[in-house]
Amino acid sequence: MTYVNPVLLWAEGGLMVAGAATHSFGWHSPLYDSSAEFLSDDEPSVEMLGKLQTAFDLLHPLALGLLKLSICFFYRRIFRGSKFNAISWITIGVIILWIVAFTVTIAAACGTHFEANWASLLTLKQECVDTFRMLLVYSVSDVVVDLFIIILPMPLVFRLHMPLKRKFMIYGILLIGALAIACGITRLAIFVQVLAPSLLANAMVAGLLATDDIGVVSLLLFWGMLELGVGMIAICLPAFRPLFAGWSPESILRSIRSVITLRSTSSSRSSTKASTGRSNKGRHRLGSESSTMEHSMDTIPSAQYSTAEATTKARGFDEHWKPIESPKDGYIRQDLEFTVRRQQV
Repeated sequence: MTYVNPVLLWAEGGLMVAGAATHSFGWHSPLYDSSAEFLSDDEPSVEMLGKLQTAFDLLHPLALGLLKLSICFFYRRIFRGSKFNAISWITIGVIILWIVAFTVTIAAACGTHFEANWASLLTLKQECVDTFRMLLVYSVSDVVVDLFIIILPMPLVFRLHMPLKRKFMIYGILLIGALAIACGITRLAIFVQVLAPSLLANAMVAGLLATDDIGVVSLLLFWGMLELGVGMIAICLPAFRPLFAGWSPESILRSIRSVITLRSTSSSRSSTKASTGRSNKGRHRLGSESSTMEHSMDTIPSAQYSTAEATTKARGFDEHWKPIESPKDGYIRQDLEFTVRRQQV
């Protein structure tokens, strides 16, 4: 089962890709004038749709059944007890019978007229058993078996003596298994809309026209494929245990706290750098102002001397200079010992 499950999953995925490439999946059927025209349609697109759907339906019970068996054998590695041992073996036997029964039924649905599987719907109804009802029973039994497999270990999980981390791992596997069941229930709901109370009784199926054969079949196969994929993820989770060996709820919380602390520290450093930069700008501006004043005070008209002195003091500077009168031009020349100091407020 270790190698068969992925091979079957890839095979089913390949059929989906082939259907999308040939416009057999993921597209829509043409509009029909009547139900009779819809039932008798045997165009090449209908034939390709029937071939791909038949191959998908033949592989699907085997792929799903092996996934169920994998989960049951995983349970047997964890849980012990005579009652559980007996119930698990009975469940495994039922799953094997389920696989064989539906694989044979789908393969022999049309007897010796196997090609009727991809003929028109009218030919399919005449030459084969009621394949729609058969697939409906298949979907119902699939959901029932899955629910039983999910419920089976619940009483034992609560009584397990193991670390909380391993319990969370088991709960996670069960939760993902529940998502696979949800996919199966969705597919079952679509089958119910198609067949209740009879074929084409409902004008709309899952938001599509009931005569949109390509669209409806695409939905059914999509949910079937999704159920396989989610189930495969749930089964493979225990194999990833070494990757998360050092993980625990406490370590995750510590990691989150450290990230928050690093961000706050980085933010405070940025704020400190910004304030330091503004302070340096202020000092640079003050130095520029002092040098400008030194340059502008070299020659100040004598008439404006008192005004310049008053302005300088009003700005908060304390000046010490030695003015000298020049008899020629009437200017006051600043002495080289002139300094400007910012008063501390």
